Amino acid sequence: MQARRHSLGLALAALVVAGCTGTLDFEGARRWLDRPEAPTLPDFVETAESSLPAPEGLRATDGELRSIPLHWDPILEGRVGGYVVERAESPDGPFTKIAAIAEPSRTVWTDQGPAEWPGGGMVSERQEIGDGESLYYRVRVFSTTGELATAVSDTVKATTALPPAPPEGLRAYSHQPRAVPLSWRASEAPYVAGYAIERSPSSGGPFEPVAQLTGLHQTVHLDSGLGDLRVFYYRVVSINTAGGRGPPSAPVRAMTKPEPLPPFGLHLVSQKLGSNELAWLPNVETDLVGYRLLRIRNGASEAEVVVSLAAEITRGEDAEVAADEVVAYRLVALDHDGLESNRSAPVRVESVGYQLRAQATGDGVHLSWNSRADEGFTGTRVYLHGALGQSELAFVDGAEFVHPDVKPGNRYRYSVVLERPDASRATASAPVEVTVP
Repeated sequence: MQARRHSLGLALAALVVAGCTGTLDFEGARRWLDRPEAPTLPDFVETAESSLPAPEGLRATDGELRSIPLHWDPILEGRVGGYVVERAESPDGPFTKIAAIAEPSRTVWTDQGPAEWPGGGMVSERQEIGDGESLYYRVRVFSTTGELATAVSDTVKATTALPPAPPEGLRAYSHQPRAVPLSWRASEAPYVAGYAIERSPSSGGPFEPVAQLTGLHQTVHLDSGLGDLRVFYYRVVSINTAGGRGPPSAPVRAMTKPEPLPPFGLHLVSQKLGSNELAWLPNVETDLVGYRLLRIRNGASEAEVVVSLAAEITRGEDAEVAADEVVAYRLVALDHDGLESNRSAPVRVESVGYQLRAQATGDGVHLSWNSRADEGFTGTRVYLHGALGQSELAFVDGAEFVHPDVKPGNRYRYSVVLERPDASRATASAPVEVTVP
């Protein structure tokens, strides 16, 4: 009660300072101060009683986020029980009651969308006020006995804050490996709470969401996981603190970095027993880091890495092929960002062999082969293959051997391995079979 008397004193003082020349209703003010603190609102009855005046000075504030604050001048009469606020979407109505204020001293109220009548129950089906929406308001008085005056205040209009403008300065950076960095300037609207990023392969759309960032100053994003040499268009939308989205920015274009070109000119340049050497033409990319030579063995589905080489090297050796083995080679190029080219055209190679031959004669089985002395080999180990594995028959200096201990009608299987002076060995020959007559 003391607070209400203080409020009345302030209101009366304001009227005097303003030079009010009317007669103040001190008796009515006393009755207003002595009324109950929180009266129960009755069902309102429309009345044409002229003694219930219309509120004056109704004002509505523009530019608020999905809300409209209202202010009006108090009516200091004891019979006044409070005020009813009405809203419409047109100045001509229809107006809907959206709030009942059972405090004659309370002349400030904010419309935030949904409205509940005191005591429960919705008085409006509207769930929210939109961005950039214009609404119309008026206020009238109800008495302490539940009579609702027909006299209404002047109608006022207010418009909520417009949808947030798109951020300015959107940039999309091209030629990055499988990603597009984005940046823009922070919105100047203080109620912007974040941004939505959209992407499309075409400037005309359709655009799909990429990410949603929270925070006014979250103005960078890396769109990663993209393909090589892909073109995309990006745009950004500002989002206000109520979740409202503004119009999108103008789209900007970016292109991811292309992968290196497939190497060209892969070919066989030399062969030795157990070794194939290949060469190729250098790639044209300036940021190349190297090459990877691949081998596909006959009948295999997966490629094996033979060797990885620096960008300035255009020749590679495969020293792990079997004698007479047929393999295919392909080459890929790699750049500094880890991008890998498509594979080159395949090159099919038949590896060097021993030219091992076997012939059954009257004195046994005669074996002959290429000793490859020019490659540094000085001896040959001869093996016989049987059901229990292989056994060494002899170590010879030349390129021939006769196996005398053979029986007519039996089949024999042989292989040879060349050896260097340091006892290192070449890959074994492919086995050769012969049947003794």
